Amino acid sequence: LAKSSRSLPQPPQPSPPTMRATLVLPVAMASVLRGANDNVVVDTTAAQQFTFLRSSANATGGPPDCGDKYDKLPDFTKEYGATLTNTVCTHPGYKTSCKVFDETLQCWFRKMVTGHCDDLPSLFKKRNKKLVEDCNNPDTDHLDIWMTHFTEAEKAYWRQNFKAQAENSKLFDTMNKLIPKQLLCATLHIVDDKCVKYDS
Repeated sequence: LAKSSRSLPQPPQPSPPTMRATLVLPVAMASVLRGANDNVVVDTTAAQQFTFLRSSANATGGPPDCGDKYDKLPDFTKEYGATLTNTVCTHPGYKTSCKVFDETLQCWFRKMVTGHCDDLPSLFKKRNKKLVEDCNNPDTDHLDIWMTHFTEAEKAYWRQNFKAQAENSKLFDTMNKLIPKQLLCATLHIVDDKCVKYDS
């Protein structure tokens, strides 16, 4: 595999927590605050979030297909995979979610790389600037990413490879429900880095 100096785009510092709610948690666990613009913010302790998310992640369901292990993939893929969480989880409300699902996100990453992303073409030059902006904008959600940035071929790939697994894997299903925008952003970054054929 050829090497390149490209790395995942570095996110800007997150805005103060006056953004819309980023976790769907039981009301008994959370106190709801309202920012100046009346956006709802969920304030929970890290311990409460971790307990809730871990119980969801450990629920019943078959294990997902993670593709090849890192020792079967080029060395730089492990380094790239380890950066995904910090890259796409820029909102403070998602920090705990991403911590819990870091291994699951890397599982999806390995699955994509193992299958070479079904040879989807990179659209880095065409969409990267806007994609990075939208992925780090707290006012955009996963539907914005899906409708604005995913091509029809990428939507088909997602349905055939991720959604099909999420129907049988509680880990994938829960990750998709709790950090959907981050998951979609990570997927497109991987595709645009030519399925990480290049050294990050």
